[in-house]
Amino acid sequence: MIELTLREIPNFPPPWSYVCAQRPEDRRGRLAARQAFVSLKLCFTRAAAEARGAASEELRRLVRQACEPIELWLLRAPLLAALPDDIDQVEQHRLAIEQAMRQVYPDKMRGV
Repeated sequence: MIELTLREIPNFPPPWSYVCAQRPEDRRGRLAARQAFVSLKLCFTRAAAEARGAASEELRRLVRQACEPIELWLLRAPLLAALPDDIDQVEQHRLAIEQAMRQVYPDKMRGV
């Protein structure tokens, strides 16, 4: 008979146990970061819904597929350029995106 210790069993401890073992402040920080990303992605999604032109469908697809804030940041300029010429609408989306970016990167966005 083969005797195994718990450490020799593959995938032990299970991945969910790490989440349970972490400190509450770490979990709160991760949750706050996730909420900030979701808010940012919603801003981009709203703006992409109003985009016009040949690249508008591709922009919407790229926004939907984004998993990291930097992916959305890279889409910022093409997305704002694809919005209609209605100055108020473009400015509204730009301000919403900048405010959401400040939530994701509070230290990096001071001069932007």
